[in-house]
Amino acid sequence: MEQKSGRPKEIKQVNEMVWEIPQSFKKGMNVPARIYASKKLLDEMDDGVFEQVTNVACLPGIQNYAFCMPDGHFAL
Repeated sequence: MEQKSGRPKEIKQVNEMVWEIPQSFKKGMNVPARIYASKKLLDEMDDGVFEQVTNVACLPGIQNYAFCMPDGHFAL
C-alpha cells in the first residue's frame, strides 16, 4: 500500500469506517484521534487533516477522542 507523506504510519483500522491515530503519535495528545472514513476517502485526505485532528487531541479538557468526519479537509 502506497502511503501519502503526511499520513501517519501509526494509523490503525478499528473497523471498516473508523481509523485511529494513537495518543502516543504526538507529544501532548490527551486522547487518540479517530477518523471516520472509507479507505478510499482516507487515502485522498489532505496531509493537513492528520495534523489538525491530532492538534485537536492536544486541547485541554478533551475527553475520549478527537474526531474527524468523512468530509475532513484542510484549508489555508
